[in-house]
Amino acid sequence: MSGKLLPHSIEQKTSVTSIQSCSQATREQAISWLLRLRDAPGNPQIRQEFADWLAADPLHGQAYQQVEAQWAWMEPFKQQAFLARNEALRYRPPTRRPVWLRWASYSAAAIVLLGVGLALFSPQGWYGFPHSYGTGKGQRQTLTLADGSSLELNTDTEVRVHFNRRQRHVDLVRGEAFFNVTHDAERPFTVHVGNVSVRDIGTAFDVYKQSDRVSVAVQDGLVEMTGQGSSRELHAGHQLAYSHDQRFVEALQSDIATVTAWRQGQLIFRGRPLGEALAEIGRYHDVQIRLPDPKLAELRVNGSFRTEQLDNMLNAVAMLLPVKVKHVGEREIVLEAASSRSAND
Repeated sequence: MSGKLLPHSIEQKTSVTSIQSCSQATREQAISWLLRLRDAPGNPQIRQEFADWLAADPLHGQAYQQVEAQWAWMEPFKQQAFLARNEALRYRPPTRRPVWLRWASYSAAAIVLLGVGLALFSPQGWYGFPHSYGTGKGQRQTLTLADGSSLELNTDTEVRVHFNRRQRHVDLVRGEAFFNVTHDAERPFTVHVGNVSVRDIGTAFDVYKQSDRVSVAVQDGLVEMTGQGSSRELHAGHQLAYSHDQRFVEALQSDIATVTAWRQGQLIFRGRPLGEALAEIGRYHDVQIRLPDPKLAELRVNGSFRTEQLDNMLNAVAMLLPVKVKHVGEREIVLEAASSRSAND
């Protein structure tokens, strides 16, 4: 239902784990009001009675917000079949019973449904329920997960998060993410990237899925990085990559500050080959950046650049190196040797 019926709307950042407990009686009343308002949202008498109920006790509004948040959280799997849900939804009280008894009966069914959903599919439930998050080109997003851990997504990144009472599992589908993990020895936190897994041992770390490797950089604490049958432990300040030919290799970047500069909207290059630098710049913009001359790809780039300022980055590269920038259409840019000029230039 719409949040317009409440004095204060529920923010989207509300999570199931942040919901505080209230008395069972107040909770059941809140569920009854939720069902009545969903059944007749335009009924002025019901709306007035609901307003009177809210005004009667400050805890009523809090209970209603909690129930509404739980109901919204369960939306993805309300159509899924499981026994207790089916029994709850099949129940219909006799129509000749008083109205208040019918709503109380509906409330009982809803309590069963909400309770089963929380027990099975919440982040602390037996099975959990996976959630996907993503960013587009040039976007960044910070998420607070159900366990208090934080997850920062870099540009063009997708993750799937699946928590339950036994484990915390994140799939990095593409892109790059920074994890600041709340340690819980009874529920290990593991990041999977293809055939590579990174297990947290109480730490903050960056994982970057590239075309030919998976790179891990540890800012604080300790992680265990596992490939096909072999593992390595990485301590704070250490980096390592696992290549697609299934071996551990040295990471491309030189230090953690350089690796994680994207969190402040920056790209830092310290002697980075131009070809690699342009590939990094291209991650943040919906354009194709081409470098036809392979010799130019070996030129070294040094400097700090703002990720959102494409023209400034390329112009700075052209000032530092013997290259020129040509715009070919709206979504294609070519870098050529500075001495290679056409008659029209």
